[in-house]
Amino acid sequence: MGKYPAFLKMRVAQEDLEIIEEKAALLKITKSEFVRRAIRNSHVYILPSKEIKEFTSELRHIGVNVNQIAILCNMGKLECVNLEETKEAITKAWKELYKLREAIRNKNNRGGLSFEKRI
Repeated sequence: MGKYPAFLKMRVAQEDLEIIEEKAALLKITKSEFVRRAIRNSHVYILPSKEIKEFTSELRHIGVNVNQIAILCNMGKLECVNLEETKEAITKAWKELYKLREAIRNKNNRGGLSFEKRI
């Protein structure tokens, strides 16, 4: 067997094929070598889905509990406490989680990759 014993056959859109051909020609390499280099030099950022789902679930439960306390305070069944700081902290955590997901998605998209590994 030669240097590359495995064979990969795949379908691509005509536009993608033209891009591969153009870039390979510019580099004066074969399409196969271009794809091999693209694979080796790409970076995929993976979100730990299980941990994020657990964190999101816990954050949601905390938010529900805070809302229930606020409702009981408004009904006069509990002595009201100031929950503004707690609400702000929860909102900040949601925003940070969203920013993290977007940052990883953007990094992947810059490299032409857009997916998350499901753990």
